[in-house]
Amino acid sequence: MADKMTSTGPSGRLTAEQEKFIHTLGDIVDFQSARQPGNDAVVYGDRKMTFRDLQSVSNQFANALVSEGFEPGTRVAFLDRNSEWFFPILFGTAKANGTLVTVNFRLTPVEISYILGDSGAEIVCVGAEFLDNVKACRKDLPTLRKIIVIDGDGADNQGLADWVASQSEAAPARKVSPEDTAVQMYTSGTTGHPKGVELTHNCMTAAAVDGLTVWPAMFRENAAVLGIMPLFHIAAANLCIASLYAGGRAEIMRDGTPEQIIRLIAERGIAVAPLPAAVIHEIIKLPFVSDLDLSCLDTLLIAGSGIPVELLRQAQLTLKCGFALSYGMTECCGGLTYLGPSDCTYDAGQKLQSAGKPLGDNQVRILGPDGKELPVGETGEIACLSRRVMKGYWNRPEASAEAMQDGWYLSGDAGYLDEDGYLYVVDRIKDMVVSGGENIYPVEIENELIKHPAVDDVAVIGVPDPKWGESLLACVVLSPGAEATPAELEQFLRGSLAGYKIPRRYDFVESFPRNATGKVLKRVMRDERSQVQPAGE
Repeated sequence: MADKMTSTGPSGRLTAEQEKFIHTLGDIVDFQSARQPGNDAVVYGDRKMTFRDLQSVSNQFANALVSEGFEPGTRVAFLDRNSEWFFPILFGTAKANGTLVTVNFRLTPVEISYILGDSGAEIVCVGAEFLDNVKACRKDLPTLRKIIVIDGDGADNQGLADWVASQSEAAPARKVSPEDTAVQMYTSGTTGHPKGVELTHNCMTAAAVDGLTVWPAMFRENAAVLGIMPLFHIAAANLCIASLYAGGRAEIMRDGTPEQIIRLIAERGIAVAPLPAAVIHEIIKLPFVSDLDLSCLDTLLIAGSGIPVELLRQAQLTLKCGFALSYGMTECCGGLTYLGPSDCTYDAGQKLQSAGKPLGDNQVRILGPDGKELPVGETGEIACLSRRVMKGYWNRPEASAEAMQDGWYLSGDAGYLDEDGYLYVVDRIKDMVVSGGENIYPVEIENELIKHPAVDDVAVIGVPDPKWGESLLACVVLSPGAEATPAELEQFLRGSLAGYKIPRRYDFVESFPRNATGKVLKRVMRDERSQVQPAGE
């Protein structure tokens, strides 16, 4: 791959030109390769791909698919940790008019088998460390024709580099429509099996354009984003694709400690990076962090479920960059709303509790149980209208129809809009606890309990109760060295919450089960505690 060259840097004024040219994912690579072929596109450690490299290898991957008889619409599965190879596989699949199925590498062989079988994947690109997981379920996958080992040497299964090496670097002879399915990502499966979300090329490119409306730093000379979150997740993929759309660079990390992450941000000139609050917390405690030159860092995107006000205050004082929050879901191709640096600040008051305003031309409204729009301030189901809404759930017409209402996607999340158009996400409707006939949203309790000085993290769930139907259980992670009793925490909440919203039961734990993006898996927590009998009233 080519040596690094100094970028001339794209201008924000080119967005209109790019929108005219770019209609599919493959167009992104072709546009930038024609314009700045020698500039870095993807960097992974000391391995670099220029835009010309990325175009060439993507074309080779596409031509390999075509030459082996994989038809348009073929599902190509990707199962690996982050590396530079994700991108030629993504763009190559797109150029061959296939569909990339991203698979969570943390899944068990049984879970992997379900996704590969449900998607009908015909080819799997898999990292060597996960190859045994694929082999373990291959006998149950009649559609699977080929396994390519991403970092393999071809000893037992064909290695990716060898597979594409003999192919032409010319564009493949395949027509691709913006409405063809580019990516199929599986939901986390909070109930039952996960569903495959079909995202078109139009969805994916629109997400990039929306992101660039709030990330102007991506248009700076030699701009880069950090690809540290798992690329099988829509938010992580979108961030890197947006950078490439702008002509910037995606710096990929397979994993890393807080120290390694912040040092790479400083050394590589990262402009935008997504990090969970827990990682930000660890970074600002590093003794050397104030000595780093972080002038390059424009925005830290807070991944996951928000950030405590005091942590945000400390992070702003220490890192001296902007912070942002977003709300979205895979079904709408990532972030729908955005709380930017001007609002995402520790002294922003109530607005900091919001998820911001709709991004781009996305529309949000709040629906009551009857499907009618609710007025400002009333809590109901969040619905969205966007060009980024999924084509549907793969082979799930009934689920697709249930999720849509006159073109609006029904999120399953509860929330409300304020008079300024800011969205407040109250909770998952399915996480709502019904106790004694009262609807209780756990996040309201969590937002209060996290203010206790001894509480480092908290998750409130509903568990079966013979008297009330459900009762509240607060699972609490205490701060290092801190102590607290259930009675003390209960008393702490009495000044801010109605009596029926105050948990009577507390479970002190060391950590919570989380998915790959850091989201607390409350379903798992409920299942683990569903047989626990409530304390006597």
